[in-house]
Amino acid sequence: MLNKVMFFLPTLGGGGAERTVIQLANNLVQQGRDVDVVVCDLTGEKAKLLPEVDSKIQLIDLNCGRVFRAIQPLKQLLKAIPYDAVIATQSHSNIVCVIAKRLAKSQSKLILREVSTPSKNMKLQGIAKFVLKTLVNWTYPMAQQVVCVSKGVETDFREYYSYKQNNLSTIYNPVLDDAYFEKLNAPVTHKFFNETNKVILAVGRLTEAKNFGFLIRSFKALHDQYVDTRLIILGEGELRAEFEALVNELGLNDVVDLPGFDANPYAYFKYASLFVLSSNWEGLPGVLIQALASKVKVVSTDCPSGPMEILDHAKFGLLVKCNDQTGLTQAMHQAIFADYVHYSDADFGTHIQQFHKQTVLKQYMHMMESAS
Repeated sequence: MLNKVMFFLPTLGGGGAERTVIQLANNLVQQGRDVDVVVCDLTGEKAKLLPEVDSKIQLIDLNCGRVFRAIQPLKQLLKAIPYDAVIATQSHSNIVCVIAKRLAKSQSKLILREVSTPSKNMKLQGIAKFVLKTLVNWTYPMAQQVVCVSKGVETDFREYYSYKQNNLSTIYNPVLDDAYFEKLNAPVTHKFFNETNKVILAVGRLTEAKNFGFLIRSFKALHDQYVDTRLIILGEGELRAEFEALVNELGLNDVVDLPGFDANPYAYFKYASLFVLSSNWEGLPGVLIQALASKVKVVSTDCPSGPMEILDHAKFGLLVKCNDQTGLTQAMHQAIFADYVHYSDADFGTHIQQFHKQTVLKQYMHMMESAS
């Protein structure tokens, strides 16, 4: 019987990986399971998603800062508490969790989650890259399962690490549930929302991966043709100053807005004419799934990995090459002003069900209860 479960991750910052863990943990505790969420750092922005954690969850802050400092306190925790299953998320956390579990001689079932494409996300070279590959190939075989969040991540992981074990599998993130559809209905006020403007929405951290500079430049070409178009980019991150400077340089201050992080970006979907994902790389972009489920039109780069699977080879939205500025401008034009894709409600319903909470939870429950 699966009663006591731990989720281990670095922080509760504003990323999609953290939000997915919170959702999994919340769903399990609402089923009556005893759930601990263990993190390394909850200072400042690293606790941004704390309000989303169910009050019945035991939140344990190791207060150790860097993830690799978690080995000793995590070992003590695993020795003290007989968890039925431990689920770790993100590569460095996964490695640390395996080492701590081995040192603790814990018998807990261990599941590791890979949330991004390592060939794009990992910037390591030389000896650092060799060390990481060595650590992964030493630690990951000790897990009962390594869950990749998309088939693209699974393929990339196996190739990047030259991984030979057969404990890899794919389970999509549980990004859709009743609470999500309630959030869609929340009212939003913004200066761009009126009967005239065609508003394009993007959501994500202001980082290299999300490639919002590419989106802003592509939008400039569209706005030059259609003056009623507007762009909102929701999110916060280290490249804010760079993107604000680009907006100013292109003379777009009155038509592009970067309002910052919003805990409920989904409420904006119903006011937007189009959602755009412009990323250089992803694991499984939950916000693209959520936009698709809201029935807003979507355009995405065909980045590794996830969008091709989410949009089923452009059956449910438009795909463009990464950094193809002309292509993105044309796709945005097509989605808003020309002939968008067509599909049946039955096909859409079957497809989107893969990302629903109930579907994903059944897969995780089966994995945790059958892992040996």
